[in-house]
Amino acid sequence: MWHLPGVGDVLLRHNPRAKRLSLSVHPQKGVRVTIPNFLPVDTAKQFVEQKKTWIIEKQHQLARQGAIKIIESGYKTRYHELFLVPSDVKNITVTIMDHKVTLAYPLQQSISSHEVQNSARIAIEQLYRNEALTYLPQRVTTLAQLYGFNYNALRVKNIKSRWGSCSGTNNINLSIYLMKLPDELIDYIILHELTHTVHKNHGPNFWKHLDRITGNAKGLNTRVKKYSTGV
Repeated sequence: MWHLPGVGDVLLRHNPRAKRLSLSVHPQKGVRVTIPNFLPVDTAKQFVEQKKTWIIEKQHQLARQGAIKIIESGYKTRYHELFLVPSDVKNITVTIMDHKVTLAYPLQQSISSHEVQNSARIAIEQLYRNEALTYLPQRVTTLAQLYGFNYNALRVKNIKSRWGSCSGTNNINLSIYLMKLPDELIDYIILHELTHTVHKNHGPNFWKHLDRITGNAKGLNTRVKKYSTGV
């Protein structure tokens, strides 16, 4: 991986089957360069630098088309607000004061550039992680004690595929993105996974148990589906 200012990270990789240099800009995978074995990496870097203007325009085009979800200034997590500010700086910096997070980026860069957006995404993920580690463990303990559940261990992770899970040995995993949900839905997800310490599937007994302690399990489950994990 090579970092090109103004563009962001560029993946450089040799491919023995490649006959020429090829460059692509992907909305999720970023900038990727395929290099034939007979060419050195430095040659590929020079090629990318020559194409820098084209790459940035392509990134902007993907952003305009909605292929890349642009993080705007004012993005709010549960306890913080992120501001993206063009500044007289050489490198991107992130500062936190109380609940305000400021990401300063160089004046010559665009807010939609891969470098700025990637830095913003990393900052937001860290905010969700910090907030989740502060809030979720004590809430799991409280609800487990209140409803008589026993679990083995709790892990809070950057999980994007689901809100949570419970293993066969009663280890509970919760996504940091639970912090995007209102209190009652956070409690629902926690209780959903705690109920799996007793019922290992989603059979009638599971839903009956969960409904008894939440009051409206299916309704809460429907509400959760309106939200998504990730930034």
